[in-house]
Amino acid sequence: MLLHYIKNPKTTGAVCSSSKQLSRAMLKNIEIENAENIIEIGPGLGAFTRYIINNKKQNSNFFAVEINSKIANNLHKKFHGLDIEIGSAKFLESMMKKRNMQYADIIVSGIPWALLSIKEQSVILRSIYKALKPGGYFTTFAYIIPTPHAKWFKKRVFHTFGDVKTSNIIWQNIPPAFVYYCKK
Repeated sequence: MLLHYIKNPKTTGAVCSSSKQLSRAMLKNIEIENAENIIEIGPGLGAFTRYIINNKKQNSNFFAVEINSKIANNLHKKFHGLDIEIGSAKFLESMMKKRNMQYADIIVSGIPWALLSIKEQSVILRSIYKALKPGGYFTTFAYIIPTPHAKWFKKRVFHTFGDVKTSNIIWQNIPPAFVYYCKK
C-alpha cells in the first residue's frame, strides 16, 4: 500500500490499510444483513470488503469499484470471484446498468475524499446519491485532519443527505478517523 500511495496518493489515499475497528464501524447500523444490492467504492486492500462479504446476505448483489487497476488486480486475487469494476465512481449508473442493478441499498466508500478536488467530490457524491434507493445508506469515513477539502466534503454530505450521523473517533486507525452514516 505504501508503494501505491507514494506513486499516486490521490487514487490510493492512505499509507496503510484501514483498521478492523474502522471496518466494523463502517458497517454498523446500516442494515447490511438485509441489503439486496451493495456497492463498495475505493476498496483498496479490502479491509471493508472482507466485512461486507462476511455480513451480507449470501444472495445479495455486490460489486466493488476501484480506479487503480493494480490495486483492483491485487484485490481480485485476494477475494476470488469478487466482481470488480475498474473505473471512477462518477460512472456508477452505467456500472449498475451492466449488472441489471436498478438501485443500491448500501454504498460503502473508502474514497480519499479530502484528496479530491471540490468538483470531483460533487460529481461523485451526486452519482452516489442518484444510485441509492430512498432509505438507502451511504457510509464513508474521514480522517480527523481538518483540511479545507475535508471541511467542504463534510458540508456537502450534510447538504446532500437528509439524515447524517457520525461515529465516535476511531483512535485505533492510522490516522484516527470517524464514519459518516448517511441515509437517503
